[in-house]
Amino acid sequence: MGWIKYLYNHIQALSLDVAIGAIFCCMFLAKVNNTFIPTNVYFALGIAVWVIYTLDHLLDAHSIQHIAHTFRHAFHQRYKKILSGICALLILIGLALTFFYVPKIIFYHGVILGVLVGIYLLIINLQSLPFSTFKEFTVALIYSCGVALPVFSLSETLTPQFYLFTFLFFILAAINLLEFALFDYESDTKDNLLSAARKLGYKYIRWRINALIVLFLSMISLCYYLFWNSPLQLPVNVLLLMGICLIIIYVKADFFSKDDYFRIFGDFVFLFPLLYLCL
Repeated sequence: MGWIKYLYNHIQALSLDVAIGAIFCCMFLAKVNNTFIPTNVYFALGIAVWVIYTLDHLLDAHSIQHIAHTFRHAFHQRYKKILSGICALLILIGLALTFFYVPKIIFYHGVILGVLVGIYLLIINLQSLPFSTFKEFTVALIYSCGVALPVFSLSETLTPQFYLFTFLFFILAAINLLEFALFDYESDTKDNLLSAARKLGYKYIRWRINALIVLFLSMISLCYYLFWNSPLQLPVNVLLLMGICLIIIYVKADFFSKDDYFRIFGDFVFLFPLLYLCL
C-alpha cells in the first residue's frame, strides 16, 4: 500500500486530481443541463485548471525562503524550473486549443475569467492587502465558475438545477478550502504563508465552515424537495455524499490531520461526480 500512497501524494502535489475533478464536475453539470460539450473543451478546461493551481503553488513556494514544511510546496520548490517550463508550454497549447478548436463563445468567456484569475494571482502576492481573509472564497468562486463556464456558454437554455448545482459546487469547494486552511495552519505559520486561518484565527474559520455546512444542508434539502422521485434525485444524492464526506473530515479532524489524510480525501471528493456520469 506504500507505493499507492507515494503515487497519490505525487498526483496530488501536481494537482492532477484537481484538474480531473474539474472535468468531472463540468461533465456532471453538462449532463444535468442536457448540454453537449465537445471533447476539446474538456481538455482545455483541464489544462487551465492545472496551470492555475500550479502557478498558485509555484508562487507560494517561491515566497518561502527556506525548505517548505509541506510536501506540496517542497515539491514545487525542488522542481520549479521544470514545472514553470511545463506551465509555459501548456499555456501555449491551451491558448491554441481554445482559439482554434473551441467554440468562440467559450474563448471570449474564458478570456474574461482568465483576466480575473490573473488579478487574483497578482493580489495574493501583495501582502499589504487583507486578501487572505477572502482567498478561499475567491478560489472557490473561480473554480465553480470555471467548471460551469462551458455549460453556461454552450447551452441554449439554462435550467434551475444548473444554477442550484453550480452553487452547491461553490459551497463544497469553499468548505474544502477552509478545512485545508485549518489543517495547514501550523505549516502556513512556519512558512509565513497568507491564509484566512492565520489572519482570522481558528474560531472565525470554524464559524465560516459551520455556516457553510448549514447553507449546504439547506440547499440540499431544497433540491430534494424539488427533485424527489425524479431523475435529478441521483445527482442530488452524489452532491449529498460529497458534502457528508467533507463534514466527516471536519468533525474527525484529529484522524484526518495525520499524514495529510484530509488533503487526500478532501480532493478525492471532487471525483465523486463520476458516479453520476457512469449511471
